[in-house]
Amino acid sequence: MAVSNGVCHDISTPVLVVGAGPAGATTALLLGRYGIPSVVISRHRGTANTPRAHIFNQRAMEVLRDAGIEGPVKHVASTKEQIAHVAWLHTLNGEEYGRVYAWGAKPDRIGEYLVASPCEMSDLPQSVLEPVLVSEARRLGADIRFSTEFLSQRQSSDGKIVTSVHNRNTSETYNITSQYLVGADGARSRVLDSLEIPIDGKSLSDAFGVHIRADMTQYFIHRPGSMVWILNPDAPDWSSHGSIRMVRPWTEFMVSMHNAKADTYHEPRKEDVLKRLHQMIGDDSVHIEILDISRWTINDQVARTWHKGRVFCIGDAVHRHPPINGLGSNTCISDAFNISWKLAYVLQGLADPSILDSLTAERKPVGDGVVRRANTGMLVHRKLWALMGSTREERSIVSNTLRSATVEGAALRKRLRTIIEDTDDEFNALGIQMNQVYSASSLTVIEEGDIRPDVSNVNLLKQQVISTFPGYHLPHVWVVKDSLSERISTLDLAGHGQFTLFTGIGGKPWIEAAEDVTREIGLPLKGYGIGSGLDYLDASWDWERVRGVDEDGVVLVRPDHFVCWRYIRAPADPAKRLREVIQQLLGLPARV
Repeated sequence: MAVSNGVCHDISTPVLVVGAGPAGATTALLLGRYGIPSVVISRHRGTANTPRAHIFNQRAMEVLRDAGIEGPVKHVASTKEQIAHVAWLHTLNGEEYGRVYAWGAKPDRIGEYLVASPCEMSDLPQSVLEPVLVSEARRLGADIRFSTEFLSQRQSSDGKIVTSVHNRNTSETYNITSQYLVGADGARSRVLDSLEIPIDGKSLSDAFGVHIRADMTQYFIHRPGSMVWILNPDAPDWSSHGSIRMVRPWTEFMVSMHNAKADTYHEPRKEDVLKRLHQMIGDDSVHIEILDISRWTINDQVARTWHKGRVFCIGDAVHRHPPINGLGSNTCISDAFNISWKLAYVLQGLADPSILDSLTAERKPVGDGVVRRANTGMLVHRKLWALMGSTREERSIVSNTLRSATVEGAALRKRLRTIIEDTDDEFNALGIQMNQVYSASSLTVIEEGDIRPDVSNVNLLKQQVISTFPGYHLPHVWVVKDSLSERISTLDLAGHGQFTLFTGIGGKPWIEAAEDVTREIGLPLKGYGIGSGLDYLDASWDWERVRGVDEDGVVLVRPDHFVCWRYIRAPADPAKRLREVIQQLLGLPARV
């Protein structure tokens, strides 16, 4: 046992995860589904006590679906109808300057979101999600230890990682020996620091987060939305602009308060915060219970690399940015999806450890892009703040001009509308949510003559690229077993810890080849035929439109839903070519 008579003892585990937030807990949960034990430590006393992240996009929900917990988390999430808008107001009960549809609710964009995924956008506060992740990870065998902080790590003579940790409850220190270490310990990552990996970028400014309970149903019921921005010139400098974000409709909220002067430091008293809250609402009679006040930092930072030796960093440890676009925890969860299957395959002897080196090549471009987008989106809000004025006098002029039937009034109304419409890049950015592409990955095989999709006329921020070219995410398509069966997504056929092969009429040799490979090397590989008379019917011909290969061709998908190889049409010896590709992808020795 690790603890006896209150004394901590040194322990060993295949994988040590530092951090029990969305990145760390998801990693432990997914490893558990592979049968890989892990120890997770967190310096905190328990799961998140404030909502923090809340918007979970379709790509992240697909990971939770694959992990078997989409149902439980959907049950506790707010619906897409409840997060349908974002508005800009003078006060919550005062003048509205404009609003936009958000998170796929825009009438002319709904279809794109339906095509993109079997999952829906969800509002799932981090304080609600983390207990589900931790509970499921523990059920699958993870040893999760709160109040335990990372001190240092070193590599032993046999190549394993020896991590020194401190139990904050007992003040005792002990070692955890692991074959691999995953640092998922947030924006002040001690694990990343221990690797001496440089961070590029800087911290920009501070903001306050105020978690409250207050019944504000009357202000949201006819304008349901994930948040409203308050543009109030009466605000103090330490809270010049802010947003009221729904946690639970419509009685629990997270209020952000942004500092107008990045180079100044403020520490407001609780009564100052309460006064500011009533000012943002515009109604002093609303009863407010302050649950928590915290300071957080707006960052523009990325790690130069994500791993060194047997230590890997994911999540906010390596990509740090403001919450614009709601991409933080979503990216963390996809990071976990990427690293977990690779660790599991290596530890199970199914792949060479060299496949782990692909983490930086695959995920760093995604993380860097998220940081750029979030900080670019932040500039749009700053433009709006500047336009509306920061004093009563300036706001009075703006308000009067907006109402005036003059050339100046028309110009100002157009400028206001243009800036607010520019936030569509934040609130309806389907592209950056879904277009994660591993174009420089060693874990893809591209056949000679295969052609990358032409994206020259695609808005990659707002439009999804649907392709089976290696390095792209498997397209979601509904197929059916037969005319009396419930439809199922191609994403549900893929994943679940296995490689998946899709073929069509004339592709039976690929299915047989997959069975041979499974028998020979024990690789979890499942083959499906899609077409008339095969495993699944392409009832609406949607798979035919996106498969990118002939009917007797093949598409091979990794456990994390990414296409790693495709062959346009059946070669003379499909089994030989499939075996060669699998060996190349997983770094396995060639078999004679």
